[in-house]
Amino acid sequence: MIRFGLYNDAVPEALAQQIIGMSARYTTELAMDACPPDHPLYKISQIYLQFEIHAYLSAIGQPGGGGGQVLVAFDEDEHPGLLIGFLLYMPLTGSDEHCGVNYGAVHEGFRGRGVYSGLIQHMLRLYPSATLTCFVESVPLYERLGFKVDLARSSQVQMISSPSPKDMVMPVMDMTLFQHHPAVIQARKDAITTYGIAAIDRAYKESEERIKGLSRKAETYVAQRLGGHTPA
Repeated sequence: MIRFGLYNDAVPEALAQQIIGMSARYTTELAMDACPPDHPLYKISQIYLQFEIHAYLSAIGQPGGGGGQVLVAFDEDEHPGLLIGFLLYMPLTGSDEHCGVNYGAVHEGFRGRGVYSGLIQHMLRLYPSATLTCFVESVPLYERLGFKVDLARSSQVQMISSPSPKDMVMPVMDMTLFQHHPAVIQARKDAITTYGIAAIDRAYKESEERIKGLSRKAETYVAQRLGGHTPA
């Protein structure tokens, strides 16, 4: 049996580590740059994602923490205690009804069993209006869950379950806060040692081009879906 749990106060460290570990496992699916596992910068992308999610989790239940919550899923029959899915979200500024999804994932061994839809449904019972972003390939999944294409946002498509007031925004983590962290600096040094500085320079340029390509893809997709002008 799948059990869902909600944390709107301090998240136990053991659970937080499981969430962060699952996030690291699915970095390519979750990170905005969609960095593939064989890319020289993958470890750096992975570290940034882990730091970001750890920061969101640490803020839950804290004064000035944004009011974030995390829903988790466990399979109590086959794998008790093993996290099989999570959904991290927070309310839009000044709202009790509108929220934005930060991240969510389900262990690949449990996909197709309604775990993610269950997490989304639990969230929508708490916040009837939700906003999220996803890559173009995931749009059909969210449409089945009741979301609609709204607009292109960077490399992803923004989707909404219902419109939210335009003056409400979702707090976003400033990722530059992590760029001088010792773990990030060490990961860069390790990448240069492994691949060479010229290859790393090329890798950064390739990442920039990948993100630009994903952004064009999202813009074109949204324009086609909403009947607008397709970007050149």
